[in-house]
Amino acid sequence: MKILCWNMGAAFGFTGAKHAAAWEWLNAQDADVAMLQEVVPREEYLDHWKSVAFAGKWKNWGSAVLVRDGGYEKWEPSEEQPWLQIVRGAVAVAKPVDGDGVWFASVHSDAHSFEKTAKKYKGTYQDLPPRDGILRSREKEMFEIEVIAHELKPLLAGNEFLFGGDLNSSLLFDEPGKPYEAKLFENLATLGYTDIRHRHSADEVPTYIKPDSRQFMLDHLYADTKTEAAVKSWRVLTEVATDLGLSDHAPVEVVLET
Repeated sequence: MKILCWNMGAAFGFTGAKHAAAWEWLNAQDADVAMLQEVVPREEYLDHWKSVAFAGKWKNWGSAVLVRDGGYEKWEPSEEQPWLQIVRGAVAVAKPVDGDGVWFASVHSDAHSFEKTAKKYKGTYQDLPPRDGILRSREKEMFEIEVIAHELKPLLAGNEFLFGGDLNSSLLFDEPGKPYEAKLFENLATLGYTDIRHRHSADEVPTYIKPDSRQFMLDHLYADTKTEAAVKSWRVLTEVATDLGLSDHAPVEVVLET
């Protein structure tokens, strides 16, 4: 099984003809599953994807999971997941219809905390659910990825899953005495999310690739231990961003032994 995880860049300039070209490339691949962020899933792009789980974030773009052979449906949060109801478009979850198979959660976590967003955009995130028990990398701030990981943990526990996408987090962001990104990744591991990269690359590989800008690995994929052990290969398709210019992010490709 081949999975592509990709921020298609539709939120910041890769729209219109650029986004259509990105879809043309994606649909020409032999991927079984696509975990997408900043995607605009128009009908004309979806002909050979039999299962589509999309969650809109801002305007017409959002996160999605596409499955070529079908057999999946979109999972929706309930009252048991109050945070996920607030950040709906930040994650799209596809669950196997028959209950047997890998769950997929495509994540787009904002680069800013709830606190910074509320300060910049008055009226947003004023009444938030309790934070009890949520692991955080910063004492006075909290991020979408943290609440998503927290509330999906009970749902994914005991299931095979792939979780991740554009987390807007990189170890290169850390400064001396401020290891916030390392703490975030440590918290994800504590919650049972196993980083797929570690067995295939000792170092982060840039996935955010923009001319005249510093390159970072912002896109990360996690799995349960069984699924992680079944990963045959993990790689970043750098040329999609550098040579083809289809997005400012490069896709991450994972191949699972099934």
